[in-house]
Order: sequence, then structure tokens, then C-alpha cells
Amino acid sequence: MRYGQYCPVAKAAEVLGERWTLLIVRDVMEGAHRFNDLYAGLPGISRTLLSGRLRQLERDGLLERRSSHGHPEYWLSPLGLDLQPAVFALGEWAVRNYSRDPGRDELDAEVLMLWIERHVNRDALPEGRYVARFDLRGNRHHPRVWLVSQDRTPRVCHDDPRFDVDLVITSDLRTLHRVFGGRLALSAALRDGSIALEGTPQARRDFTRWFGYSPFANATREVLAAS
Repeated sequence: MRYGQYCPVAKAAEVLGERWTLLIVRDVMEGAHRFNDLYAGLPGISRTLLSGRLRQLERDGLLERRSSHGHPEYWLSPLGLDLQPAVFALGEWAVRNYSRDPGRDELDAEVLMLWIERHVNRDALPEGRYVARFDLRGNRHHPRVWLVSQDRTPRVCHDDPRFDVDLVITSDLRTLHRVFGGRLALSAALRDGSIALEGTPQARRDFTRWFGYSPFANATREVLAAS
């Protein structure tokens, strides 16, 4: 879309204003580099539309396509990296002005678990193979989700990987969303039982160290503390 205006804001809107474009850029920034990873994190987009948006972002110079083990990957170009502070500033602006609990139509287990995977504190994961199972109360589509880490590289599995489980995390999806987003302290959720852990004392302690949060969680906490 062209606005025909000699204005930096108009130019930014021309590059980023199409539906899904900004979310694709966000997800590449957050560590999704392969087509299927991007597709999984954007429920509602078609594969055809995603392909078209990726091609356009390449043409606009924000993304570079690279090959890894024979698979194409999408990475931020120098121009895309220059955009990163603006994207996070936009998210923090939304936190300050539109912050609220997630709506029912925004509770998506698949997307949330992908976000959790991307923000795991990998240095705090145990070495070797480590398996955490999330039991999501009241969630019919994905009642159980596994996070499998091999050599501190986590991956979400929606099918039972058939490995021994080191830790079981039981929660409803809304609570997990609120904790990830910074609207509810993990310590408070553990105290009141809205998140329950089953495993060895060490595995339970490890969870509080490796569980990662939204990049906007700190901004959310600041807004809530000031209100």
C-alpha cells in the first residue's frame, strides 16, 4: 500500500502496515527462523500469505534468507536489526496504555508454549536430556504439552515423546499466560496453587530459574506497580 506522502511515518506504514507483517518481524526477532516455526506461531495466517509476506520483507530489505542444513531460514538483515528497538518500544507503549488480562479468544496453548520455548533461560536448564510436562487444566485441544531439552536446547512437543518426565507443571492456561506476561508473579502462583509442580526438590527449584518471561513482562510489572 502506498500513501503518496513524503513522511517517515507514512513510509514505515507502507513497509509494516500490511496485516501480519509486524508479527512476522516480531517472531523472527524472537527466534523463529524457519517457515514452519513462523507458521505455527501465527494461527490464522495461510501458508500462501506467509510466503508472500516473507518475500515482501526480503524485497524491502528487512529479512535475509539463509540456508541451514539444507533448510531455508529467515534472519533479520542489518536494516531489520535497526528496526528492533522501535518494535519493542511499540510493544511497551501498548503495555502502558492497553495492558489487561488476556481475553478468552487470546488463550492459545500452542502459541504460548512457543513463546515459552523461545524465552527459556537456557543456561539454567540441566545438562543432557531434560523433560518438563505442562498439564493444562481445562484445555481440550492441548491438555498436555512437553518441553524437551537436549543439551540445553528446548523444543515443544505436542505428542508424547516417550521420555521419562523430570517435572510436571500443572496450571490453567490463563494463569500461565498471566505469569509469562508479568501480570502475576510466579512465586504467588506457586503459593496459591494455581501453578503446581511435581518433581524432585531440585527439579522444582530449577523450574523457577529456567522459566522465561515475555520481553514485555518487566514493563507490565512496572505498570501494575504504579497503578
